[in-house]
Order: sequence, then C-alpha cells, then structure tokens
Amino acid sequence: MKKAGTPVPAATSRIVVTQPALPLYRIPLFARLSKIYGERFTVYASRQSELGALNAKTTAASWFRPLNPARPILCKLEWQSGALAISLRRGDILVLSGQPRTISNLALILKAKLVGARVVWWGHFWSATSRPWRATIRFWIMRLADAILFYTDQEVDEYQTQNARHSSVPVKGLNNGIETDQIVALRAPYEASRRPRDLLFIGRVTKKAELSLLLDALSHESCISVTLDVIGDGDEAEVLRNRAAQLGISDRIAWHGALTDEPQIARIANKCRLFVYPGSVGLSLIHGLTYGLPAIVHDDRWQHMPEIAAHRPGENGSAFRFGNADALANTISDLIKQPDQLVRSSTEAVKTTAKTFNVEDMARRFCALVDGLE
Repeated sequence: MKKAGTPVPAATSRIVVTQPALPLYRIPLFARLSKIYGERFTVYASRQSELGALNAKTTAASWFRPLNPARPILCKLEWQSGALAISLRRGDILVLSGQPRTISNLALILKAKLVGARVVWWGHFWSATSRPWRATIRFWIMRLADAILFYTDQEVDEYQTQNARHSSVPVKGLNNGIETDQIVALRAPYEASRRPRDLLFIGRVTKKAELSLLLDALSHESCISVTLDVIGDGDEAEVLRNRAAQLGISDRIAWHGALTDEPQIARIANKCRLFVYPGSVGLSLIHGLTYGLPAIVHDDRWQHMPEIAAHRPGENGSAFRFGNADALANTISDLIKQPDQLVRSSTEAVKTTAKTFNVEDMARRFCALVDGLE
C-alpha cells in the first residue's frame, strides 16, 4: 500500500485546464494537447458571446467540458458557475486561467491544494488593461501556484526582474500564437513593388483598436493614395464608418466585417503591403506577421497586449509615437514607399512566426512545463 503523500505516477495524473471562454483560436492548441495526453487532458470553459465571431459557440471535441456563463457578484467580480464542481485528485495538474476577478479561481486553487493537485497559473504579466493595484493582487495570487505560465518569454523576463525574490517556482512563457499551417499554405509571395499601397487591419473593431487614429492618419496628405482593408467588426464600426465619411476617405476603405474563413482572409491579406494596428495589439499582430506583412504598431509596450513581444522595430516592422496620428501617417508614408526594406521586413516577419508564436511551439512549451511537474 502506498504511503500517504506518495506522488501519483505520471501516467495517471490528469491535466485539467479552465478557461473563461473557448475562443476559436485556442481550439488548435487544445486539440494538439489532447492528441499528446489523450484522455488525461480536459478543458473546462464557459460559453460566452463577448468574443463575437471568435467565440466557439459549440464543439464536439472529446476534451471539452462546458461550464455555465460566469455570473457577476459585486464590484466587477464574477463567479464561473460550475467551476468548483470540477473533479480534482492528488497528482492532477490544474492549469488555471489567470483572472483574479474570477473568484471561483481562488476557490479552485484552494480545492487543488486540499486534494494534493498542483496548480499552474496561466495568464498575462502585464497588458494594456492592467493597473498597478490589480497587478499587485495578481502577483500575490500567483505565489499560490506551483508554476507560472506567461503568454511570452518577454513577460517571463519582466516578471523575474520585478519579482526575483518570489521566483522559486518554474516560470515559463508560451509565446502565444495561432495555428499557422493554413496561413502558410495560403500565403502569397511578397513582392512589395507589385502590391498596391494597401494596409491591412485585422481584429475586433473596439475602443482598444484605436482605429480612429488610423483614419486620421489616412486623411493626411502624405497618405492620400493609401487604401485600407478592415477585417473585423465590433461596437465601434458604425461610428468609424461615419468618421471616415467626415474625413472624406470612405472610398479608400473596404469594411469586410468579421471573417473567420482563412481563404477569405488570405485573398485580402495577400494584396496588402503593410499590417497596421494603431491601438493595443495582441494576436492580430501574429496573424499579420504570418502573412509576411511588415507591421506598424505604436511604441508603448505597456499599452499593448503581451503578443507585442513578436514585434521588432527595424526588423519585421516599424513603430510610431503612441497616440499620435501625425507620427502614424509619417511612418506609413515613409515605409510603404521602400520596397527593398519592405521585402527584408517581410522575410523577418515570416521567420518570426515560423520559429515561435505558433501553436506547434506553444504545445511544445506547454508540455515542457507540465511534464516537469509530473
């Protein structure tokens, strides 16, 4: 008979992942992990609509277990209904979505500790929505975990710089990305001089995107012949269409709405010369880089999402002064007319997501952390 506290053999430990929702872009990662771990791997997530077209409304995947939508409690705190009923036992590894405002996460950590399961905190170090006081709470909760999984290697460095004395547990980065195989197959050769002076924006059309800044930039004389393709939809779409009309640039903008079909996206992206995201960029950057498009984003790392780590000004794109439409216009007009530089930047963009910031590398990194805990 095993003595109390004897570790459960790795073959019997389960990997249990909890998420606030199941976005379409996460399904390829979870599918890969399910192939690796088999029945040991399960994902619990609520079905929510706030992600719009990116929300996976349903999936028949054997690894998926639906939870009820999170319900508000008070002061913007919430409880993920059904989360506390998730079965955990000694030796299991609970990979928890790092959202301190979801109080059920704290209850799950306590439950895991009581039964002898290990906890991996999976979340951001810092993003555009972070605030110092909330970050302090988040860092405190992280100390309860047995390992920390950040979105990028850059965040690992930032966390260890600020929290060196609390880094006794493994801290790793995923380099958050997307499934790139289909995009690579659809991607056209990049010849800047043969492409129109066309920009690509892809993402949710919300306040975070700051698309109004890009519209202002396009109204500048230096960008008078530049066009824009917008892939995405959101609560700012109608306001921005009206703004474009006021600026007299409506005829230079194509609003494609929310698209999730990659061949449709490819037909648009393959004719663009640059990817531009004027606001707080996240996974949209990875999407643009994978198409080999040099990326223009603003220069304030702390007003971006973690995926900004993939951007290297002067190599796979350029940066403009945060919040400045004149600077954005100048950056676009300067870069868009340099075909040789654009080709070099396109090559670097392709290298960026071929090496990492893709689902294959994410799965490899996830397994390295989890297997190290078994």
